[in-house]
Amino acid sequence: MRHVTSDLERLSFHSITHQLIIVDHDWIIQSCNRAWQQELGQLLPNPDANSTHRHYLHLLEAWALQGKNANMALVAQNLKERGTPFSRNHTYDICVYTVYNEERWFRVELTPLSHTNSNLNTDLALIAHMNITEQKKTERQLKKALSDVRTLRGLLPICAVCKQIKDEEEHWNSVESYLEKHTHAEFTHDICPECIRRLYPKYSNILDKRS
Repeated sequence: MRHVTSDLERLSFHSITHQLIIVDHDWIIQSCNRAWQQELGQLLPNPDANSTHRHYLHLLEAWALQGKNANMALVAQNLKERGTPFSRNHTYDICVYTVYNEERWFRVELTPLSHTNSNLNTDLALIAHMNITEQKKTERQLKKALSDVRTLRGLLPICAVCKQIKDEEEHWNSVESYLEKHTHAEFTHDICPECIRRLYPKYSNILDKRS
């Protein structure tokens, strides 16, 4: 796999931390930077540089098969169906597994390259792969946290006499048991001043002095 030849291009291309490749209109990888070689390049299903995995769409399909990832297979299929030349930008996420079965997520941005060099006789595109593994982990943690939060909505059938609440299974529950079942609330028990006056009138004077 050859690299860009201009000294300035080489310096900027290789100094970027994102994994970069350049593909031609047949989706063949024509160039890659050091970050690609050191990370994604090490995760090729077949590391042989002369293998069919120089074909970018074949590489996506192989990764999808390796991780049993239907979404990535759809990404490859959609890119294939859009055809060439590269007429607009595309952004998509892919998941790749390391040799240790560790999940790595990348946000991929495909940018068509204009023909600034008259020697180019084919359409090219720059494809940048940005590692978003930590972002994906955070998203999953937030989704799990949100799924654990249960909120009461709508009308609750409550007995006008004993104040028990009827649940979805037509069972009557105390307010405490119903809320503990449908929320993460826990109860401690106390007694309000009005109930103390009603049940324990001899202590009413103490309450009145405090008020």
